[in-house]
Amino acid sequence: MKELVYQRATVIYAVLMLLTLLAFWLTAGHGAASIREVQSWIWPQVIFLAFLKVRWVLLDFMELRSAPTKLRAMFELWVIGVGVAIISMTWLAA
Repeated sequence: MKELVYQRATVIYAVLMLLTLLAFWLTAGHGAASIREVQSWIWPQVIFLAFLKVRWVLLDFMELRSAPTKLRAMFELWVIGVGVAIISMTWLAA
């Protein structure tokens, strides 16, 4: 059983690293000299990737995946609510 947990954690960690590289490529790593030069349509995608990473870290590395249903539901609603709020604010600011 421990091997399965370690294997899952390794796969999640690798996916998190790939998502970090993707976010970097979308922003300053993609030829923009500064953050201000990044196009406004990219920010919602980068924020979505960040909240996806937060969700996976909390589910798998802080063991919310096996938490009681009410606690997990509150966590999922928090991720969705804060993510939508921040993405909405970036669209309104653009």
